[in-house]
Amino acid sequence: MLNFDITFWITIAQALILTFILNAILIRPVMRTLEERKSRFEGLKSETEELLAKAEESLKAYEKGLAEARSRAAAEREALRAKAREEERQILEAAAREAEAYKEKVFSEIRSQIESARKALSEQVEVFSRAMAEKILGRAL
Repeated sequence: MLNFDITFWITIAQALILTFILNAILIRPVMRTLEERKSRFEGLKSETEELLAKAEESLKAYEKGLAEARSRAAAEREALRAKAREEERQILEAAAREAEAYKEKVFSEIRSQIESARKALSEQVEVFSRAMAEKILGRAL
């Protein structure tokens, strides 16, 4: 059987005193340190999440600005292409007019040469016809 004498009660008292002393010296400071560390990590976690949110916002703003810049660049590029097409059209029209004028000049010169050749030949028709007749007949006319 169990005897509950004074040593039992002294052992229980010692265990309780040791529990209070260890609680005050060791357990509470360790628990306090763990709580502080936990709160610090939670603070860092929330700060990290805020920084990530700001980074995402900055990235979205950057992408939006980049898209706007690309859009402006595309519009400017299209405007420059339209301007270049217009200049090309004007240059081609000027070249076509110049070529037409040159063609008319050359045709005019050719017509005048043809006309002068006709005139010269028509003046010599009688001489040629007489020479042909003499050759055919074999005698002078």
